[in-house]
Amino acid sequence: MNWPLMKNSIDFDMKKVMTEFIYDDVKFTNGEKVKEFERQWAEWVGTKYALYVNSGGSANLLLLDAVMEQYYKDDSNYIINRAPIVLAPSCTWGTTIAPLMQLGYDIRYCDIDTETYSFCEEHMEQIRDEVKAEGKLGLEIVWITHLLGSPCNIDKIKRVFPNAMILEDCCESHGATFKGQKVGTFGNGSTFSFYFGHHMTTIEGGMINTNDKDLYELMRMKRSHGLARETSPEVFDKIKKEHPELDERFLFPTTGYNLRNQEINAVLGIEQLKKLDEWIDIRKENLHLFNKMLSKFEDQFHPVYEEGNSSYALAFVCKDREIKEKLEPHLASNGIETRPFLVGNILRQPFIKHKNPESFTNAEFLHKNAFYIGNNQFIKREWFKELEQLIRDII
Repeated sequence: MNWPLMKNSIDFDMKKVMTEFIYDDVKFTNGEKVKEFERQWAEWVGTKYALYVNSGGSANLLLLDAVMEQYYKDDSNYIINRAPIVLAPSCTWGTTIAPLMQLGYDIRYCDIDTETYSFCEEHMEQIRDEVKAEGKLGLEIVWITHLLGSPCNIDKIKRVFPNAMILEDCCESHGATFKGQKVGTFGNGSTFSFYFGHHMTTIEGGMINTNDKDLYELMRMKRSHGLARETSPEVFDKIKKEHPELDERFLFPTTGYNLRNQEINAVLGIEQLKKLDEWIDIRKENLHLFNKMLSKFEDQFHPVYEEGNSSYALAFVCKDREIKEKLEPHLASNGIETRPFLVGNILRQPFIKHKNPESFTNAEFLHKNAFYIGNNQFIKREWFKELEQLIRDII
C-alpha cells in the first residue's frame, strides 16, 4: 500500500494563487495578507483575536511568555515574583512542555485517561490536594493538550480547578469540539499549528487565539522584538505618551522575539481555510470507518473516542503489548507509515529528567501499547479492507 501520514494538500489552484501574489505584490514579510488570514482564522475558531506566527511551537512559547509577564512579573518586567503553578499532561509534544521549563513555570505533570487522552480526573484531584498541602493558594494554570484531534473534558477540569486559568494547545485538533463548542475557545488563550502534517498547512506556521485584548496587544509586541509600534494605534499612542524621551520607532516596552510569518504563507492559509471544514468531515468519517473495523477485534483494541474528535491520526491502542510489537512493523513493511503514540510518556524523554515516569500508569500504557497511522482527506474507503486483512495476518 501507499498510506503515508499525510500527502501534499497544496493543490494546483493554491499554487496558482501563491504565484500570482508573488508577481503582483512587493512586500513579502508580515503585512496585509497576514492580517486578513488572522481575521478569518479568528472568525473560524470563534474568538475576537488571532495572531499568526512562524510555527505552532512558537505559538506555545509566545503565549506562555506573555501570560507569565501579564500576571506573574513585577514592574521591572524582568524579575519573576514567583513561579506560577501549571498543570501539564504526561502525553504531549516536546514544544508544549519546553517553554514551561524555559520560562520557569512550576510544572505539575498529570496522567491522562486512555479514552479521551484528557487529564486523569483522579490524578488531578491528587495534585490539587498536594498543592494545598504545600500551603499554596492553588494551581493557577491548566495547560491543556487536545491530543490527536480528541477534545479534553473541560467540565472535569473546571470541576477540579474552578479558579485556574485555562490555556489550550490545539495544534493537532483543528475543529475538535466539546459539547458543540470548538476547542481553542474555552480559556485565556489557545494555539494551533499549520505544519505540513496537520489538518491544514501554511508550509510552516502557527496561530494564537484569545479574547483578551491586553494579552493580544502584548503578544503583538513580543512577536516582533518587543516593539511598541506593532500594537493597535490607541495602545501605541498610550505607550508613546508614557515614554516621550524615546524615539517611537524603536520603543521596546517588553522583551520579545522575531516570530513573524510571511505574506506568502498567509496567502496559502487563506486558500486552505476554504477547504478545512470539508477536510475535517472526511477525517471524522475515516475515524468512524476505522472504529467500525476495530470493533471486529474488540478483544484486541480499544476504540478511539469519537465525540467531538476531529481526528488528526488513527490510533491503535492495543490491549496486549505483543500485538503492538508485531502489528506496527507488519503495517510499516506493507506500505503503511506509522508513528509512536506521539512521544508516548513524555516524562521518559531525556530533556525532562523526571525521577519516576513509571508512576504515570496510563501514559505508560499508551507509551508501550499504542501507535498510530495517518488520517487525512486522501484516504480511500477501500483501504480499510486491506488494513483489516493486515490486522488479521497478526491476530
